[in-house]
Amino acid sequence: MAGEISKAIGERGEEVAKKIFQEIFGYQEILTGLNIECFNGNEHKLGRSKSDRSSHGIDGLIGDVSELTNKTLDIGYISVKKTEKVGYKKSELSKHIRDIAYGLECFKKSKRFSDFKKNYSNIKDTEVIGILVYFSDLDDNYKSIHEHLEDYNIPSTLEFNSIIVLDNKKISFFIDTIMQDKKVFGKENVKFVYHISGLNPSIQQFYGEKLPLYYLFSDIIVARITDKDIIILKFFYVSEFQQDVLRGMIELAIDYDKLDSVNQVVFSFKDYVKSSSEEIAKETLIEYQQFLNSAKVEFKGHTETLKNL
Repeated sequence: MAGEISKAIGERGEEVAKKIFQEIFGYQEILTGLNIECFNGNEHKLGRSKSDRSSHGIDGLIGDVSELTNKTLDIGYISVKKTEKVGYKKSELSKHIRDIAYGLECFKKSKRFSDFKKNYSNIKDTEVIGILVYFSDLDDNYKSIHEHLEDYNIPSTLEFNSIIVLDNKKISFFIDTIMQDKKVFGKENVKFVYHISGLNPSIQQFYGEKLPLYYLFSDIIVARITDKDIIILKFFYVSEFQQDVLRGMIELAIDYDKLDSVNQVVFSFKDYVKSSSEEIAKETLIEYQQFLNSAKVEFKGHTETLKNL
């Protein structure tokens, strides 16, 4: 019975993760159910059963040529952990982080890694990002695990800087924003905007259907939406309204709209409260009036509620 419950939990976790990466992030090709050899069994044995110490399981593997850095292949190494508990446990988090970090270490030495890279040409560098999808559908949709990460004592051997945790809060953020707009406008009309910098001077596309994996580390996501003949530039922030964050979003909007080719600019916040934030937002916008036409700017919440009608 316990084995059947565990299997059901695992299948549910994989189902949610697949929807996230395919329907929201735009990665249609996902390799699943993979195993690689463990090259450091003694060090990696902590918290793992004897039967698991000879290999590492990979729940998902995705990749694409980076739009942010020229001639770089970005690979996402996905681990999915669904908990039936309400509230995150620090000991459980520690186990999962060690598990994905050890798996990443061996993956970079594996034939699976070298074979994956052969699918792409004209690549000079490869970046591997560990993506821990750790959530509970019994808990608050906006419960964040990052307060626990702040106190987490990271062993020096773990490559923690290359791991992103997608918890309830971050997953719900993408569901409320990108997934919702794909349903409203059609998925073919919602694209992710790619930031131009000195790292990608030869960028061919300024927007596209795939979310660059490094955007998972960001609290701000920018989308280009086509609604018939109208082009909307939409900025989503993961948390509540903050004036300093708005300033940064406005500056990005000015940078992205230098040719004045956008019909509407929307700044969207979680639980935007119109009565307390709209005046501050409009006053902030005045600071940039010579660079951005305020007539085409709108402030709103990710979802429509009584607070932002």
